Amino acid sequence: MLEISNDFNLKSYGRFPEELSDPKNFKDRMVEVSRLFQGMGESYLEHLGDDSKISGSEKKNLIEHLENILLVLVMLRKIDFSPADEETYIRKDRGLFELRLRFTDGSVWELTGSIKPEYKMKQRLFKEWFNTSFSTDIKTFYAIYGNAGMDKVITPEEKNQITKQIDRIIAEIVEMIVYIERFMLFQ
Repeated sequence: MLEISNDFNLKSYGRFPEELSDPKNFKDRMVEVSRLFQGMGESYLEHLGDDSKISGSEKKNLIEHLENILLVLVMLRKIDFSPADEETYIRKDRGLFELRLRFTDGSVWELTGSIKPEYKMKQRLFKEWFNTSFSTDIKTFYAIYGNAGMDKVITPEEKNQITKQIDRIIAEIVEMIVYIERFMLFQ
């Protein structure tokens, strides 16, 4: 669960679930991202209903979906594409939005970060974000991976490119969680 302080310091941590953290379960992790993404879209449409409004519990459900996708992406990053990284920084807008992802003992991870007051968070509707930005980022991730794997060998450069796309999605998810928690109007 992502904790957000009043001054927009961010913190999340956890342990990789055993059933997905075995290095041999790469395919399961890739399928899980897709399954969670699709489930989130279905959940959103289901909650929208006739009144076009989303309640607090429905908002909580969307955040849980985002956090689950975030966890699997963090696992893919650490286990499959960049296992040597013990710590990484993800920055947006010249560091006004910054995340630090740190890996400790085995399957334990920690995400910390901050959003400076000068950072301009985009005003957007969840539906538009999900259907355009987020969908595009997920599709791009699978396309980059698919292109890299066509020759059955993923080079260090290709792993680096995949890792950069994962980092982009991680930042996008964290920003959306903050936005849902603090600012978003649902329609």
